[in-house]
Order: sequence, then C-alpha cells, then structure tokens
Amino acid sequence: MGVWSFLFGENIRVEDEYFGSLLLLDAKKPEESYFEGWRVFAPTGQEIELGITGNLPGPTTGQREFYRQVEMEYLVLVPAIQSLITERIRKYKPDFTIQDFTKEFWPVYLSVPALNNEEQSAEWELGFETVHDKNHMFIIYISVKGFLPYDISMEG
Repeated sequence: MGVWSFLFGENIRVEDEYFGSLLLLDAKKPEESYFEGWRVFAPTGQEIELGITGNLPGPTTGQREFYRQVEMEYLVLVPAIQSLITERIRKYKPDFTIQDFTKEFWPVYLSVPALNNEEQSAEWELGFETVHDKNHMFIIYISVKGFLPYDISMEG
C-alpha cells in the first residue's frame, strides 16, 4: 500500500454496462458521492465527461434512461440554451451572435442526478466549450422537470 492509498484510500472503479469504466469519488455525505467517467455523446459523436451522482454498486437504470433522454432531447434544448448564452455574452459583447450553435459550442460535461423517485425535481448541468472564448466554459443549469434551461454561469 502506497502513502497516497494509505492517506486517501483506494480508488474504486466500477464497470457499468452502459457508462463503461467509472471512478467513484466517495464523500463523507453519501448524497455528495459521485462517479466520474467519459462516454460518447450521440448528438455530437464526441466524448463528454460525466459526473453521475451515486454510490456503490453503481449507476441506476433511471440514470441510464435519463442519459438516453438527454441525448434524444438535446437538439430540442439547443434553442433555449443558445438564447441563454447569447443573452449572457451580450452583457459584455453587445453585438454578439451565434451563427451555428453546433459548430460554435460543443458539450464537454454532463451531470446525471440521483433521480431517487419520480416526484423529486432534480437539477443537472450541461457544460460547453466554445470557439468564441477559449478561456471560459459555459455551464448551463437545467431543471429535469420539463427539461427547461433556466440559468447560465461562465467558468474559466
């Protein structure tokens, strides 16, 4: 056992039949634990990073279904996401426009919420990088109920 393993514990990897190899990032509070991994995002054909809320034994069927639903609904979400991004950027670049969203912005991160029951209104994040500003990643906060984007923050 190495010093790192002694101090921080062993890395726990889970092989999920849908998401593939996932690393468990275990927190003191179980609701803050999550899995990290990568998967090809069907609408873009590119890999994105995943943060899947949960603990052992691994992601749930509901989380796999959620991911599939995000892939199916992605192009429906784009106009609302584009509007939020445009509105935010115009605060510091008044003439900003997006000509072709799918060529100018690409998803790089998706969080998958716990989804413990159907009554729970979980929130999730979709992060984008852009050709417009290599120094920032746009994080779009989206409410699961209705798949309606409601806020944006820029990190960089």
